[in-house]
Amino acid sequence: MNTFKQKTILITGASGGIGAAMARQLADPSVTLLLTARSEEALRTVAADAEAHGTQTAVFPQDLSRPGAAEALHDAVTDAGFAPDVLVGNAGFGALGRFESESAQTYAEMLTLNVVNLTTLTRRCLPHMLDADAGNGEAGLLNVASTAAHQPLPYFAVYAASKSYVLHFSQALWAEYRGRGLTVTCLSPGPTRTGFQTRAGSMSSLTGSLESAEKVARTGLRALLNGRHAVVSGAGNKAGALLGRLSPRRAVLAIMERAFKAVI
Repeated sequence: MNTFKQKTILITGASGGIGAAMARQLADPSVTLLLTARSEEALRTVAADAEAHGTQTAVFPQDLSRPGAAEALHDAVTDAGFAPDVLVGNAGFGALGRFESESAQTYAEMLTLNVVNLTTLTRRCLPHMLDADAGNGEAGLLNVASTAAHQPLPYFAVYAASKSYVLHFSQALWAEYRGRGLTVTCLSPGPTRTGFQTRAGSMSSLTGSLESAEKVARTGLRALLNGRHAVVSGAGNKAGALLGRLSPRRAVLAIMERAFKAVI
């Protein structure tokens, strides 16, 4: 992609954190922002900030942890007359602790949000994005994974596995569609100053300093414009993700088990 100007951009998880930061950075009179998350009030606050910069916005409150929510969201967007040519799959949540400490319902909602509805919404929006280059320049798909995606994490097992799916799904689509007018990028943030930390459980003693949502958002958006298939935000996070991929798996598991067990 060369620019976000003249684009209709759908952002999931746009009520706060990285999603809201992306909305602020994308605000432009030539851009249409379609914002979705659970909280309508928070979405309208983000939309108002973007509108102050002349951006056209529309909000679509939707809980993407619920079955069928991706279809309902896409129907609402298209019924309102919009055809997204950029999709940002940012919504997600995790839960830190022993596997048996969370309910099966929590894991079902996590996988529905992080995996199932991300996939479904991508599939629903794909025809719009593939058609976008006819009059609007190349289209884009930016999915937000995590540094957790780069190795299995004891006590964060389901979240890490779900984000591994996001990473590999996105990279496969990059290879599949790079010659068809669709740029695909996967952003892997490390610990970031968002509401994620609170919902996942206290991780401050494990994660140390947190990156700002603005910095992470900027890293992801630039990577999409540069056509990168994947990017890790932050030098330390890049090194950690590389070590997680290249080190012997048994050693990685032992190190991560000790580190995460100490904070649950």
